Amino acid sequence: MQLALHLPNPLAAREVLFLSTDGQPFTTSRAVAERFGKQHKDVLKAINNLLAALPDPEFGRRNFAPSSYLNEQNKPQPEYRLTHDGFAFLAMRFTGAEAMAWQIAFLQAFNAIEAELRAKTERFAAALDQVRPMLRPVVECTEAGYSRADIAAPLGKSPAAITYHRRAARRLGLLAA
Repeated sequence: MQLALHLPNPLAAREVLFLSTDGQPFTTSRAVAERFGKQHKDVLKAINNLLAALPDPEFGRRNFAPSSYLNEQNKPQPEYRLTHDGFAFLAMRFTGAEAMAWQIAFLQAFNAIEAELRAKTERFAAALDQVRPMLRPVVECTEAGYSRADIAAPLGKSPAAITYHRRAARRLGLLAA
């Protein structure tokens, strides 16, 4: 006989995913504790134990950012911001059917947001290609080591125009300064 499992609403996991200032999705240790039915102090302890045991401390720095929030008494309390990989690494330790259902819901939510961000980036790139069609060939040829004159001739532009487009590309972060 199979037990009925109450799967979480996929939107419930997505509601506790946020975007950092650099546009990367993350969740918090508090959200993980709430969704997995654990005490926040126990999730903090699990994270601290993971971080202490990591053979690669850089993985911990990239995926578990110390942060804080204000509690009901308006006092700062510790929490962590977890990336997709940080969440997955932590959640692997949670067991049981309900925990597994939340793991799946969170991973699907992370993947959906990351796909949306990639699609948005691709739309911006396509729009930039339409607005500034010379940028891509100038950047690609510059990175390949071509001179201004070698880039200009097939594009029907002057070397001065290539200089202008290179400056624009640098301002946009498409070429190194």
